[in-house]
Amino acid sequence: MLSVLDLFTEAEPAWTPDAIAQRLACSLPTTYRYVRALIQAGLLRRAAAGTYVLGTRLAELDFQMRRTDPLLRDGDGALRALCEDTGCDVVVAEVLGDRLITVQQLHGSEGVSASFGRGRRMPPFRGMLSKTLLAGLTRPALRRLHAAHAAEAAAEPFAADFDTLVANLRRIRADGYAVSVGELDPGLAGIAVPLPRPGDGGTAALGVILAKRRFSTTDVDAMVRRLRRAAEDVVREVEARAAG
Repeated sequence: MLSVLDLFTEAEPAWTPDAIAQRLACSLPTTYRYVRALIQAGLLRRAAAGTYVLGTRLAELDFQMRRTDPLLRDGDGALRALCEDTGCDVVVAEVLGDRLITVQQLHGSEGVSASFGRGRRMPPFRGMLSKTLLAGLTRPALRRLHAAHAAEAAAEPFAADFDTLVANLRRIRADGYAVSVGELDPGLAGIAVPLPRPGDGGTAALGVILAKRRFSTTDVDAMVRRLRRAAEDVVREVEARAAG
């Protein structure tokens, strides 16, 4: 039933039950049952001409996540300090199955305009956040993700085949950070480091986005040190809150 929600995208924001049934290879009665349950939960709502769109409950859940996710709630002060100190946009991303999603973005004084802000699914093999996240995956998890995005991988020299991807990620893992220049937005660059998630053993990615012209004069090592200090501050605040 929850796979119905995956159908709703910016390109295809409205669906009929017939179209849902066809795409998911479900019977029409089963599809109607799914749609009714999702409407009752506020995750879908009726729109024009017999179609359905995403429901307002999702906006409420997004608000609750911002307020209750320990990484975003307790680490907010450290993330904002990083944003103010650097003037860069600060972004946090996480892995969800075969998806890499930006879960937070704070806008810096530099005023850049990035394409992959909060809630956006990122290309799996491009950008400093994605590469940092991939470098933290186990080999089996990485293989599954590579297979799930085989067409995208084949089009990217960074991940053209699995062995190439592993070799490239090995270098990023050894460096402890990833850099991208113009990979997602032509005029922007980014630097990211791992951000451990206290409690669940997972790893997010913490990065800054800046204009390419500024990046060309940026001391990357110094920015990496500042990012690592921010990551440590976030983890310390999360752990302090958990300890009471």
